[in-house]
Amino acid sequence: MPSRFIFSLRFSSKVMMKLAKLSLAMVLFMSLFRLNLFLLSAFAKVEQLNLMEVLYSFGTGIRFDLLIFGFLLLPIYFILMIQAVCEKWPNGMFLFYKFYFGAVWLAISLLSFVDFFHYAHHGRRMRFAEYSNWTPQFTLEQMQSLPQNQALIFSIITVVLLVLGYMLIRAVNFGQWKDEYSPQKGSKIEMALRIVLPLLVIVLAARGTVEPHHLALEHSQISHSTALNEISLNAVWCFDK
Repeated sequence: MPSRFIFSLRFSSKVMMKLAKLSLAMVLFMSLFRLNLFLLSAFAKVEQLNLMEVLYSFGTGIRFDLLIFGFLLLPIYFILMIQAVCEKWPNGMFLFYKFYFGAVWLAISLLSFVDFFHYAHHGRRMRFAEYSNWTPQFTLEQMQSLPQNQALIFSIITVVLLVLGYMLIRAVNFGQWKDEYSPQKGSKIEMALRIVLPLLVIVLAARGTVEPHHLALEHSQISHSTALNEISLNAVWCFDK
């Protein structure tokens, strides 16, 4: 019935908002990964450091990070819409969403960790060719060839951010869909906004830009310094490049 459907649809918006906030928190953590990469390695590699270029690099980096979560949230959106229409909200799906974000954050943290030592040696992020030939021993050798405090600091930072991410995921409380009961039946405009608006935001994030062409490598070319340009990217985006 429409009266039940609008409650279910409102709850889907509530769940999506909680997952969107979780995604933004992880984007912030990815920026902290980028900040530490800059301070521990890139700072010494960039000649004629320009503060505005550094800030622009970090701003562009946020766009690349949002792009990752735009793609990650797209399948979640369609699953939530199916649940909203079917009016089915089993607790198992809430566990699935947490497991999904837990797996995503583990992958992001591990890739960022491995990528750091490659960047420290070569001044650029790893690409698919490097990942294809990667072994744990290779990263261990790269760690041992760096100053001990540099490897130790980034390792500690990785563990801290990984734990913080899992704490946020665990703390998410989705509630119950029937709690969305309201005497307001819900208009067609409200229904349309709750269905269309999240999709538009997710697609915009996945594109990374409002320009005709989606976010690409050329958007990271903000400086004459390759080391600074590479800071704009992230390990996940570079994984299949």
